[in-house]
Amino acid sequence: MRLPHINTSRTKNIIHAFQAFIIFLAWAMTIAVFTRDGKTDGRTAWYFALCWFSIPGLIYLTAVPIWPRARRFGNPYAFATVDGLYTFLWFTAWVAIATYVGSGKAAGSNDEDNKKDGKTGCDAFAYGSPAKCTLSTGTAVLGAFVFLLFIITSFMSIKDVMDYRRTGMMPYDGSDPTFAAQSKAAFSSSPHELDEEDGDTEFRTGRPGGSHLGTHDDGDEYALLQQHEIEDTSPHRPPPSAYDPTAPTDTGPRRSPAPMGSGIMHDYDTSYGGPYGHTSQPSADYGSGQYNR
Repeated sequence: MRLPHINTSRTKNIIHAFQAFIIFLAWAMTIAVFTRDGKTDGRTAWYFALCWFSIPGLIYLTAVPIWPRARRFGNPYAFATVDGLYTFLWFTAWVAIATYVGSGKAAGSNDEDNKKDGKTGCDAFAYGSPAKCTLSTGTAVLGAFVFLLFIITSFMSIKDVMDYRRTGMMPYDGSDPTFAAQSKAAFSSSPHELDEEDGDTEFRTGRPGGSHLGTHDDGDEYALLQQHEIEDTSPHRPPPSAYDPTAPTDTGPRRSPAPMGSGIMHDYDTSYGGPYGHTSQPSADYGSGQYNR
């Protein structure tokens, strides 16, 4: 049975979005740790700083596959490197907070007063109040979640690198088959790009773009030139506005035919001569008949 194809790019984006939410909670809880009574050291400060340092990495890992104009910066090796780097950094942050909480509990448990009172755990926390210990424990748990999620995304990035070396296709190309066309349209300087920008120029300035204007003017001039040639070579004149078949026709002077061999049709007068005339000239006794008396 064939396994269904998993879109690693979309899955990674979902995981990174969940990581961003967890990191925000960890950042807020670390601020609460600083406000509680007691002392903190560089381990808590490193954890808090990593919450800020994770922002550029998450933006790169999520924005590049989503935005077509940013995909030019995408590289499977870079994705795997960033995922692996943050996996290591969050492992160190998780270990730092875990050792901070563990050493505080161990130091408090060895205190004689706490032994007499029977205090253990966060109640005997040596670095501050029990609330400080509880919040620090919560940040350690959240750091462990972020670390485990980065392990998953690192594994997916390594798989994408292997697929890229085998097929030459970026991990997000499969989810967007039009990416190649989008990237060419966004970052190429081909002539069709200039044609597309003419519409924007016309919208901004109210004047038509240069390339479209030249194309339309050439076509209009060519059509107008052909129309004039047809009118000049046509032997027929347009009919009068008020056509009367019984009215005599003033043919006027006859035009001389064009010389032979000129390649142009002879311009003879072929106008209608009335219902009783078969030629362009009226009959000799026309006007003296019984119908005209």
